[in-house]
Amino acid sequence: MTQPTLFVCALCKFPAAETGDTTGGQHLINQLASQLEDGTVNLQSVRCMAACDRACNAALSAPGKLTFIFNDLAPHQAAPDLAEFCRQYAAAGMGKVPYGLRSPAIKQATAYVLPPLVTEAVEGAIAR
Repeated sequence: MTQPTLFVCALCKFPAAETGDTTGGQHLINQLASQLEDGTVNLQSVRCMAACDRACNAALSAPGKLTFIFNDLAPHQAAPDLAEFCRQYAAAGMGKVPYGLRSPAIKQATAYVLPPLVTEAVEGAIAR
């Protein structure tokens, strides 16, 4: 099975009251890198996710699985919950992590859940 990828916007800013040497998104990426050292999920920074008014932003996806889009992740606090959700997602069939197992922070940050992309093999089976 293909490893899930967590995309995190590196350009997301800290909330107005916070500052730092890096962007909020890069801070979150740095925190996640140490939380995801087990290799369960591929962590990939992206330049922009076009949701600057809802920063920090991330998306979790894998072939044949649901895609989760997250907004309003707190750069200093979200890494442990997001890393745990990534591990749950990797272990769950089709990425369907039961709602009751998700942390309150993940429940609140989940903006969208998209269906899996239809692959050629599935598409052929549907057409028959």
